[in-house]
Amino acid sequence: MRRAAIGRSGTVPSADYYLKQAELAARLALTESDPEKAKAAHLLAVEFYDKADKARAQAVPASSDATTPPGMQRD
Repeated sequence: MRRAAIGRSGTVPSADYYLKQAELAARLALTESDPEKAKAAHLLAVEFYDKADKARAQAVPASSDATTPPGMQRD
């Protein structure tokens, strides 16, 4: 089992961080002329997109009313 990467401040990076890293890796994959390096960069981008998705899922409250604005929930 893999552990989440921990930043220098001791916190797990945000979904936005992972999205930025995924975008950089995807751009590198598109510009790399060596097919093996391009494939490696593409796979890295996919991993970062997956981590961003997981980070977003953890950031969303587990409540079923998570999409309902505050003050609009039924009691």
